[in-house]
Amino acid sequence: MARIKLLVLFGGVSNDYSDSLASAVSVLQTLPDEKYEVVPVGINKKGRWLYFPGDYAEILNDKWSENTDCTSAVLSPDPAHRGILILEDGSYTLKRIDAILSLLQGSYGEDGAIQGLCELSRIPYVGNSISSSAVCRNKALTHTLLQDAGIQIPNWLTVPRRNLSRLDRECDRIEAAMDYPLYIKPSGSDSAAASGIAQNRNDLAAMIKRAFTQDTTVLIEELCEGREFRVAVFGYDMPFASFPGELNRSKDLPMTVPADLDDETVRIMRETAIAAFRVLECKELALIDFYLTVRGEILLGEVNTMPALSEHAPYPVLMGDLGMRYPYLIEKLIEQAAEHADRGF
Repeated sequence: MARIKLLVLFGGVSNDYSDSLASAVSVLQTLPDEKYEVVPVGINKKGRWLYFPGDYAEILNDKWSENTDCTSAVLSPDPAHRGILILEDGSYTLKRIDAILSLLQGSYGEDGAIQGLCELSRIPYVGNSISSSAVCRNKALTHTLLQDAGIQIPNWLTVPRRNLSRLDRECDRIEAAMDYPLYIKPSGSDSAAASGIAQNRNDLAAMIKRAFTQDTTVLIEELCEGREFRVAVFGYDMPFASFPGELNRSKDLPMTVPADLDDETVRIMRETAIAAFRVLECKELALIDFYLTVRGEILLGEVNTMPALSEHAPYPVLMGDLGMRYPYLIEKLIEQAAEHADRGF
């Protein structure tokens, strides 16, 4: 039986570059050689695509792009090629690809950009579509759709860049609608440097300005004080959800799985996760944030359409709690991509 030619993409230009490298090492070390012919292609921090034929340990310590055997490569958007073009001896040769596993996260990795290139190539790829990736990356759009579907989320407002010249008026509007403390973040970016908690009006105005350095829309939420959880969702036609895992402040034990919760709270979180997955037209996988506030509210925070896939990251850990061992999970994700490609991208 012919091996599956699998393109594994890693790295990228986002703030999640290091997480992508960790995911790549876990995945590459897990895939069985007898089943997969793996084609590793990394994208360095400057956005250059490189075919990487070296030892996977070089990825983990971020020395991979310094390997002298790396060579330029690009995923062809021409569906007649169905493959990747690799520079060899001064000219490009075509290497056919059966499936794509993109481990890119953040900007250009889970915002619909790489998904668009994959769809142009007409090669089956793991993960969410262009539309669901783009919508979930834009937190204001996500909130709008979830709220319209009746899913409980934090109180929120947005400020568009065109209103920056009327910032005092915008602050009046925000303070009339919500109570401090407030969490401010760019709507379409996970930049920690541009996000933060405002305790008063001066904080609010300063943080809105800072968030605008990363996006054209700023999201303001009432801070969810209480406990924080993650729920993993897997599947296509009949998605299923993991039991919640609780995030801890301890670095020694970052997440408790399963979380210590009553049955009714667990049921609500799992059912809400699946409902959100369907509303946002996700497929294959998503990692969903939940809050249990000090007032007893269960609120959905964010939907991550390309969670980290290193073995000990939250998504694989939560699926492992259901009995999906890590190697099985990775292979099932790849199989799903191929099985459902005939439905269109």
